[in-house]
Amino acid sequence: MKKGKQKLDPLKEKVNNILNAMSVEEMLLKQDRMFNIMNHQLFIRPPQSVEDSYTFGWLRGLAMMTDTMLDGKWYHWLLTNATGEIDIDSFPDTRITSDSTSGSMGEKMLEECMKIIYSNGYRVNDFIEWIGYALGISWFEKPRLPEAIWNKLYQTFNLDLLLMEPADYLSNFVSVHGQSGHLDYYPTPMSITSMMNMMISADNESRNCSQFEPCIGGAAMLLPSNSLNLIGVDLSLIMVKVASIQAFLYKPWMLYVPKPIVGVHADPQALTINRYFEFNVDTRIYYGNSLLEEYRVPKHIFEENSEWIDVYCHPLDLSKREIFKYEEDMMHPWESIPHDQKIKIVKAQAREIGWDTVTTNPPFNATLGKSAKAEMSNIEDSNRAFLEERKVRLAEYKKKNIIVEKIIQEVNIKISESKSKKVTQGQYEMVF
Repeated sequence: MKKGKQKLDPLKEKVNNILNAMSVEEMLLKQDRMFNIMNHQLFIRPPQSVEDSYTFGWLRGLAMMTDTMLDGKWYHWLLTNATGEIDIDSFPDTRITSDSTSGSMGEKMLEECMKIIYSNGYRVNDFIEWIGYALGISWFEKPRLPEAIWNKLYQTFNLDLLLMEPADYLSNFVSVHGQSGHLDYYPTPMSITSMMNMMISADNESRNCSQFEPCIGGAAMLLPSNSLNLIGVDLSLIMVKVASIQAFLYKPWMLYVPKPIVGVHADPQALTINRYFEFNVDTRIYYGNSLLEEYRVPKHIFEENSEWIDVYCHPLDLSKREIFKYEEDMMHPWESIPHDQKIKIVKAQAREIGWDTVTTNPPFNATLGKSAKAEMSNIEDSNRAFLEERKVRLAEYKKKNIIVEKIIQEVNIKISESKSKKVTQGQYEMVF
């Protein structure tokens, strides 16, 4: 009796299909890109055993290698940062248009992991912390899980499944496993977010337009976006962490933005910042209140125990807008301002540039608490006092500046008139 054809493991079969579909030239190109990725400073050597998984970022290298063999999001983004410019035409289109994870290998794997978590009395937050720590994202700390649970997760979790079948896995996942209703979080269906993004991204120009999501949740609103200039915030720290993981998987240019890119944040002709940019941190996912636009964020998104700093995106509190510190400087001709001061002014100006688009599905059932109302009322009072003080300050400065300019003008006239009156030591006589 003949033996039937042995059935391949679904994951191995999928990998084989991907490899078989590649030409020799494409395979060589992928290998070259893999070499470059492995030599990048963000790459971390893959673990050789479960013991290696107790270190921050142990899974990052493997994730980047898998991504490079697929569509190369990380390769293209890191190359873009290395050159400082972007080639829009060659950049991969990584829009996710489906939130249907039912029955997928990725969903089954995540549910298996949750069985391990639940069987030992832990929650979905602990599992999310474990994934983020594995990727080496600085929002996350090492989770306090027993060794037995850690080892089982190491053996069960497979990030490749989430990369090979891109979808909005974690939005619904955390909703089902405990986040639904927390801060009125209910994930928006991908069919809705895809439609909204299609409406605002009809052409290639949309790739450099800034798109802001003030209630990012699991990033469902931004996953279908065509833009390479994404900014998202949330009032829930756990959802900020979820969004960061999904950004690592599908939108690296939202998670890691170390410097301005010509063609995305800067004008290719004038080489001036023409889109919102924050210089003090290297990520565009923030934690905080979008009504106040005051946030906290790690300074370096891939640094373990990174310092957290304040980020103000057009804050309601005018005293926290850095641009007001340089108003007197900007009354002078630009060429007369010292170089170091110019850099500070440009950084402050970059934070003041508005968003090209805002896409969100806010928690309509949420109400503003008494303390929040009182805080906003206090800010309004503070702003009125600030604007009055500013008005007086600028008027005084302008008045003094006019006097100084008049003195300089008179001195120049006297110098001109004194050129024929030579005195000893070759100097000119100046009379005030």
